[in-house]
Amino acid sequence: MASSSMVVFRFPASFVTALADQRPRIYSYVEEAEVRRLGRPVLRPLVPVSFAVGDRFTAHLDGLVDTGADAVLAGDLLADRLGLDLSENEGETTHAVGGRVLTARYKTVRLRLHPYGDLDGAIHREWPAQVGFVAGWHDYGFVLLGSVGFLDRVTVTASRFAQAVAVEHRDAFDQRFDTGPV
Repeated sequence: MASSSMVVFRFPASFVTALADQRPRIYSYVEEAEVRRLGRPVLRPLVPVSFAVGDRFTAHLDGLVDTGADAVLAGDLLADRLGLDLSENEGETTHAVGGRVLTARYKTVRLRLHPYGDLDGAIHREWPAQVGFVAGWHDYGFVLLGSVGFLDRVTVTASRFAQAVAVEHRDAFDQRFDTGPV
């Protein structure tokens, strides 16, 4: 009598989490309150993000995915919340944003991308990112997600027709379109 055997693979939880993390995260566009263009609502590609430094972290923030932005920018109130001393920054530069020239002071933080409904912050993708903190810019809950620090870490597919944005691992574009090395 032949015996059948079953092979059971046991992977560390971190490995299983990494596999599950490869699926795209889909985020619906968000209607901007009280703003209309030609009588129609203005929709924005916002994704929930947060910042962390050591054991300090921010609440969930509205991250505007902006392919025309050079960097990740946020108000300096977030730096205060994280206990960052911006006088000891990693660099300072100016950016043209919304018709204004803003000065940003950079510090590296952990940028976290959250799925909708992740209220306790336990399920997120995270990476180090240099963030430009701007004095007196916007409110506490808004972040501009640009090329360096966000779009260079993920693949983003946006559809105004579907009114959604998909965020997935950064090699997804190359795999989908077989672009090969640049």
